[in-house]
Amino acid sequence: MTSLFGAFGSGGVCLAIAVWVIVGHRGKGKLAEKHKDSHTAWWMILFGVFAAGAGQAFSAPGTVGDTLAHAFSSQSQAFGNVGVGAVAAILTIVLFGTKPRPILDSILGPTLPSVYAAAGGLWALPLAVLGSVLKPLVGA
Repeated sequence: MTSLFGAFGSGGVCLAIAVWVIVGHRGKGKLAEKHKDSHTAWWMILFGVFAAGAGQAFSAPGTVGDTLAHAFSSQSQAFGNVGVGAVAAILTIVLFGTKPRPILDSILGPTLPSVYAAAGGLWALPLAVLGSVLKPLVGA
């Protein structure tokens, strides 16, 4: 089956986004002129959406997200009862409430989709809709 942009696949989309972010930060061409540091978080969240369906090389963001959610929510003696929804809120605040930093955004951004999925409810809804719209466009 073909898609709007030809067959990319989830792994191909992840590679394209990674190159886009790297060239946007390190390059000196037209892409680098238009790429702002605040864009990195959004690109990496999109990376995380596609990484969930990609191969083993891209499984790390989901694993990190699950580990972060488990680490916070299992510390009931230290923090009291912390749910996965609170972890999703904390990571979102850190990602978008602080000054854009490409390295931190490249780590936290891809983990958010898996944390949002674990939190469920309204956290999972936007990325589920985004994934269901974008994945067929690129054949993922």
